Amino acid sequence: MFIKSLGVVLIVGVVLAGDLPSGPQVGQKLTPFKVLAFSGPDAGKELELLKKDKGPTLLIFVHKITRPALKFLRPVDKFVAELEEGKLHARIVWLSEDKDKAKEFLDRAKNSLNLETPIVISLDGKDGPGAYGLNDQVALTVLIAKGSKVEANFALIDPNANDAPKVIRALGKVTGKK
Repeated sequence: MFIKSLGVVLIVGVVLAGDLPSGPQVGQKLTPFKVLAFSGPDAGKELELLKKDKGPTLLIFVHKITRPALKFLRPVDKFVAELEEGKLHARIVWLSEDKDKAKEFLDRAKNSLNLETPIVISLDGKDGPGAYGLNDQVALTVLIAKGSKVEANFALIDPNANDAPKVIRALGKVTGKK
């Protein structure tokens, strides 16, 4: 009985530790994908992300949003907003089965979200771009790339403010801002 219980605790411990892979891993390439821009300068337009972006890139894929996840997003959003124009291509990519329902939700929630980073809705549904292999068991998948090559990947099961500093440090490495 003790051995079985210990095995369950170990398995649960691994999952809770954030070891679920999600998205392209470090060293892999990001490929372009289609989105509908919800906010930012391209709001209302369909775009192909990463088609032209060759510099540092931040993509935050949202499977699930919670209050603690917002406490993670806000300091990351602030860091991005303070960067010099053109220093980083950043997007928050909303994943949903239905883009119209996602748009309705975002319309209702935009004041509560209060984020400057442009939000886009994936046109590939709740699983996001097929080539990305996103894991819907994590709330947020954060990808940081330079020249379309992944430099950092954070699969956050239960994101909160404590996760922000490591993401900001990784962003600092690719943008040169400390």
